[in-house]
Amino acid sequence: MDLSHPFAIAGITGLVAAAAFLIRWVAARRRLMEDARIEYAERCESKPATVRGVDAAAFERLYVATYEPRWALYAAGTLVLAIAITPLAALGLVALWPVIVMGLDGGPWYDEGYYPWMFYMFFGFCLIWAACGALMARIHHARSPEGFVPALARARGEPFDDIVIPRKRPKWAVRAVPDPKNPGQRETGTEPANETN
Repeated sequence: MDLSHPFAIAGITGLVAAAAFLIRWVAARRRLMEDARIEYAERCESKPATVRGVDAAAFERLYVATYEPRWALYAAGTLVLAIAITPLAALGLVALWPVIVMGLDGGPWYDEGYYPWMFYMFFGFCLIWAACGALMARIHHARSPEGFVPALARARGEPFDDIVIPRKRPKWAVRAVPDPKNPGQRETGTEPANETN
């Protein structure tokens, strides 16, 4: 294997960066575990009502899950995914090129190695790597934990989902739902609901 090839250099650099992100994530988790133990002990002394019914292990799990730098873990995953998919992407892009140029005049400038092919390969790789990033970002956002305060309230057994904040409707706000007795009229007046009539 030729380690002086640009793809090999880029792959090794990406793997080193992924390892650095992973080390950052592990180190931050360890620091957060210690911070959670200190925070739990302080809350037990100064604000025991905030941790009533929550043991130290559950508090630590909630604290770390909320404050850990998840972005570092997903950045490492994105780099590894992009590196792993690059050889397959190269094969796919090279196999698709003759199909794309089939309907063109077939001049030598469409052969591999010329500017149209280089342009196609560059932006093809950019698109595939961006898709890797988009996939990992989607997973990152779909798996994001709730905030620490609501999670702690839920762990204490408080009916957090049942809390409804009553809000009175302002007098100036027009209701979007039409009056069932008068479907063509606004609730506050007699003008038609459809302004184009």
